[in-house]
Amino acid sequence: MSFEFFLANVSDPAGRISAVDFYEISDLSPEELELFAAAWHPLPIERQRSIASTMVELAEDNPELDFTAIYKLCLTGDDEPLLQVAMDGLWEHEDRSVIPGLVEILRSDKGSEVRSAAASALGRFPLLVQEGKLLARDGELIHDNLMQVLEDEEEPLDVRRRCMEALAPFNTMEINQHITLAYESLDPDFRASSIFAMGRTGEVGWLPILLQELQNEEPTIRYETAHACGELGEEDAVPHLILLLEDDDSEVQLAGIGALGKIGGPLAKKVLKTLVKDGDANLEAAARIELEELEFDEDPRGFLSES
Repeated sequence: MSFEFFLANVSDPAGRISAVDFYEISDLSPEELELFAAAWHPLPIERQRSIASTMVELAEDNPELDFTAIYKLCLTGDDEPLLQVAMDGLWEHEDRSVIPGLVEILRSDKGSEVRSAAASALGRFPLLVQEGKLLARDGELIHDNLMQVLEDEEEPLDVRRRCMEALAPFNTMEINQHITLAYESLDPDFRASSIFAMGRTGEVGWLPILLQELQNEEPTIRYETAHACGELGEEDAVPHLILLLEDDDSEVQLAGIGALGKIGGPLAKKVLKTLVKDGDANLEAAARIELEELEFDEDPRGFLSES
């Protein structure tokens, strides 16, 4: 199917589009995007949602497919389910061009679910700011808008807590105060978000709290804490994470394995090797993935030559 035929087929309500046809709209040029937009905008919203969802699914299975230009086009619309799909598609996209659109959604009067998703999507950029990979003004735009929403107590709690998570890598005193307040709150979701944010700060000072929360009676908290320990990357957490491998909750067990893989070091590596040999099927598979990534990070040339 050619690009022109794809556009004609899209415009036909009865037209069926197979998975292979979507290759025609991968990595569109500016000229092609203009033609696509002219065919896209008149479509019924249900068809737009269906096509966009298919693009996200196909791109997850095939990294060669690039629908970024179309996702950005969808961000300019008003349909909240379609905005959610577009943000899912842009999840790993790190180009600054999407920042204004995400900020606009965050500050809009749309529903809390789509605004929460926009806050989470903005959360991948502060790390890039800290690494010097984004302009300072991009960081200021993201920081200021997220902070204004976080500090507005009339905003929905779901949106505010996602803003806190997104802001965490800036690791300022002000942000850490918000994390502390959230941790001390009675709302379980806000507390879970505070633990998630602790890991994203990269601040080792949170480690004593995290080690304590690894023993929390709530599986959700243990799960988030394991991930946070992994983000901090401190080997002092390894003996405590090992205990999670006997946890009653399988998701917590897997979070513990993921954290061991992120932290690395001799003890973590030894435990992962043991799981590969003696763990049950799910733990063995997860440990094998983490061990392979560890070994690749340690010696990428040697790992590749062996495989």
